[in-house]
Amino acid sequence: KWGGVDDVKDEFKYLKWKSYRITDLFIDKRGNQNNMKALKNGNTPLVSAKNDGNGYKAFVHSMSQEFKGNCITLNNDGDGGAGLAYYQPCNMFVDSHVTVLYPKFQISKSTMLFIAKSISKQRVLFGHGHSISNSRLHGLSILLPAKSDGTPDYAFMEKYMKRQESKLLGLYAANKLKEYQSEEDSRML
Repeated sequence: KWGGVDDVKDEFKYLKWKSYRITDLFIDKRGNQNNMKALKNGNTPLVSAKNDGNGYKAFVHSMSQEFKGNCITLNNDGDGGAGLAYYQPCNMFVDSHVTVLYPKFQISKSTMLFIAKSISKQRVLFGHGHSISNSRLHGLSILLPAKSDGTPDYAFMEKYMKRQESKLLGLYAANKLKEYQSEEDSRML
């Protein structure tokens, strides 16, 4: 049972970690939106090299290629967001300052969230003067939990992220309940 930070540190301490090249795990495709002023308002997210909001810049309609969701986007450069990676659940348009990473193997949303966080941990390597070019991307490696046979431990990553999500949802629900009770108490006064 998970009680807190020490439990997470203990579990991570006993894991076997291995370095994997991103391009051994993912197929990379560069975004293609480079004329932002020509885009019209619409219902599809436009992912840009932003440092917040999952990279969403706007919701647009475009005649160019729409990228499939269930992938990771990686900011090549941008407004302080170079090196940030986000899981993208739905189809989107992607600007030319972002690379889309499609998994070469069947992996879950939870596993991709773990990997996106692992990629983002290396963002200190990149900035406006040192963007993620194709050659840099192809040389970029990340540390991931590994099974004894040397393959990524996707099952651990999924289980860990689902526990984290459950904890956060529990905290959110507890805070909402407190807010509701506080509102009810003030109405009774």
